[in-house]
Amino acid sequence: MLTLYVLAGFSTLLSLLAFVISREVNRIAAVAALVLAGLFALVGWGEVVEAFGGLYRFDTLARALTLVAVLGGLWALLLGPARKFEFPLLVLYAVTGMHLMASSPNLVVLVIALEIFSLPLYVLSAWQRDEKGFEAGLKYFLLGALGAAIFLYGVALYYGATGSFMAGARGEGPLYAAALFLILAAFAFKTAMVPFQWWSPDVYQGSPTVVTLFMATAVKAAAFAAMLRIFTPEGLEVFGVGLAALVALSLLFGSLGALAQTEAKRLFAYSSIANAGYIGLGLFGPGGEVAVPFYLLTYGLATGLVFAVLSMLSNQEVPLERLRGLWQRRPLLAGAMGLGVLSLLGLPPLAGFWAKYLVFQEAAQAGLYPLVVLALFASVVAAYYYLRVFFLLFSPPDPAQEALDREAEAAVQRFGSSEAPGAPLTGAPLGLSQALMAPAARLPGAATLWAAMALLALLSLAPGLALGALAAKPVAGEGEASFQPPRLAITAPADGASVAPTGFTLEGLAAPNQVVEVFEDGVSLGQAVADGTGRWQLNVPPPAGGLRRYEVRAEGGESARVALRVPEAQAGAICSQSFALANLQAGGEVSRPFRFGGVGSASSYTVLVKRGERVVGRKEVVLSAACGWSYLSDPGPGQITYEVRETGRPESEPPLVAITLNVR
Repeated sequence: MLTLYVLAGFSTLLSLLAFVISREVNRIAAVAALVLAGLFALVGWGEVVEAFGGLYRFDTLARALTLVAVLGGLWALLLGPARKFEFPLLVLYAVTGMHLMASSPNLVVLVIALEIFSLPLYVLSAWQRDEKGFEAGLKYFLLGALGAAIFLYGVALYYGATGSFMAGARGEGPLYAAALFLILAAFAFKTAMVPFQWWSPDVYQGSPTVVTLFMATAVKAAAFAAMLRIFTPEGLEVFGVGLAALVALSLLFGSLGALAQTEAKRLFAYSSIANAGYIGLGLFGPGGEVAVPFYLLTYGLATGLVFAVLSMLSNQEVPLERLRGLWQRRPLLAGAMGLGVLSLLGLPPLAGFWAKYLVFQEAAQAGLYPLVVLALFASVVAAYYYLRVFFLLFSPPDPAQEALDREAEAAVQRFGSSEAPGAPLTGAPLGLSQALMAPAARLPGAATLWAAMALLALLSLAPGLALGALAAKPVAGEGEASFQPPRLAITAPADGASVAPTGFTLEGLAAPNQVVEVFEDGVSLGQAVADGTGRWQLNVPPPAGGLRRYEVRAEGGESARVALRVPEAQAGAICSQSFALANLQAGGEVSRPFRFGGVGSASSYTVLVKRGERVVGRKEVVLSAACGWSYLSDPGPGQITYEVRETGRPESEPPLVAITLNVR
C-alpha cells in the first residue's frame, strides 16, 4: 500500500506545487518518490497485501513488475531533460499507472490504470518538437486510443459472459471467447506483438531516446502483469491458438525485421517485438508468474543499458556506424552496451540466458514444442544482429565519428542541461543536487550504467547460486533426530495427473493447524485447516474439462501449485446421485471471486444470494454431463448467504442447502 500512496501522493503534490518550487527541487522530489516506491516494494517481499475490497493486490508479481517500472522511471528522470518541470511529473504519473495495472485483479481498475500511464506517454513520445517527434506522438496516440477502446469493449463483453469484473472469472460460449480475444488484442497493442506492432519502430525512432528507454523497459512490464492475471489456463483453451499465433509472428517478424535495420533505435524496436514473443511463451505454463517477471526484469535492465548509452550519444537517430570503435572513444559506454546486447542475445551465463531458459521451459511443459523450436530459430537469427552491434562497438575507430560525437554531446547537453551544468564524466565528483541535474553524459549517466551492470551481474549469478544451494542441501542422515515442519505443498493428485470430472479431493501439507486457501484458475474454492501433523484436504467441486491450475496459499505469501487435466464428461449419463455440496463450510472465509458446487440429479438448480434477509442475486445452474453443478460468485465483502433449491421449487420451501460465508 505504501508504494501506491507514495507514487500517487507525490504525483499529486508535485503537480500542485509545480509553479511554486524550483525545477531542481521538483526533479529531486520525483527521484526520491521513485526510490521510496522501490524500497517499499522490496520491504515485505513475498507478502500479499490486499485493500479496497480486493481491487488492489500487492503480491510478489506486482512487486517485481513495479520494480521494473520504477527502474525505468528512474533512468528516464536521471537522463532526461532538466529544464522542463513537466517531464518528472509525466514520468511519475506513468509509473503510478503501471504500478496500479500490475497490482489489480479487477478489469475496471485496469482500464483506469491503462489510461493513467498511457496519457503521459502520448505527451512524452512527442516531446521532441520536430516532424519525426510529432509523427511518433500522433501514431502512438491514435493506435493507443484504438487499443484502449478495444480493451474497454472486451471488458464489457467479459462482464456479460462471466458476471464479474475480476480476473480469472470463468465463462463459456462465444461471448466469453470474443471478450478474451479483444482483451488479448488490446494488450498486444501495448506490448507491440504482431500484427499490432506497426507503431513501435516509428515511435521508438521518433521519440527522445530517454523516452524510448522508458517505454521499452516499463510498458511491457505493466501490460504483461495484467495478462498474467487475466489469461488463466482455462482462457488459454479458448484463445490459446490465437496467442500462439501472435507469439510465433512476433518472433519471426521481430527477428527478421531487425536484420535490415541501419539505425540503432529502430533495430532495437524490432528486437522488442521479438522479445514480446519470447515473453509470451511464459504465459502458457503454470510457472509463468515466476518466468515472466524474471524475463521482464532482465530484459528491462539489458534494454535500459542499450538505450541509456544511445541517449548519451544522441537524442535523435543513431546510425549503427556511430557505434563503430566506441570502445576506443568511450570505454564505459561500450562496455555497458556490450553487456546489454549479450544479455539480450541470451549468452550463458548472463541473466538473459536464464530468462529465456525459463520461458522456453514453460512452453515446453505446455507441450508447445513447435513454438519452442521456432523461438530457438529466432534466437539464432537474433544472434546475427546482436553480435553485429557488439563487434561494431569493439571495431577499430572511425575518425569521422569523433566529430559526430562532439556535435551530439553538445545536442545532448542542450536537451538535458539546466542553468548550472555539472562536471564532465571524467571530472571531479558532483554533489547530489548537481548529480541529479547534470546532462545525460555526465556523472548520473555513469552511475546508472554502473548500477544497472551490477544488477544484471547479480541476476546472472542468482539462478546458478540457487541451483548450487539446492544441490548442496544436506540430507538428514540415518538416526538424526531433527524435525522440520512440512512446507506448504499439494501432494495429491500429482502435477499433470488426470482427475475425475465429477470432482475430487485435493490433499497437501502445511504447518500444523495452519489455515490455507485453495484457488482454481485464480478463483477461490475455500479454506482448509491443516491437522496436527500438517495435513490438509479440500473437496473440489466438479471442474470444467481441460487443463486446470490449482494453487494453495498461506499467510505470508507462500504458495504451491499443480496443473491437472480434467477429461470431458460423456453426454447421456444418468444422474442418480443425491444432492451434495462439495466444498465450503458455513462460517468460513473466502476471497473474491470464489466457486462452490457439488453433485445432484435434478436437471438444474437455482442459487439464491442473500445479504441479511435481502435477496441480492439469483441464478440458475444447469447440471453438467458429469452430474455436477457449479456456481461462480463475486459479491461485495461481508456476510453472504447462499440457498440452493431445485429449479421450479418455491422459495418458501426449505432449501437443499443454505450456507453463510464471510466474503473478503
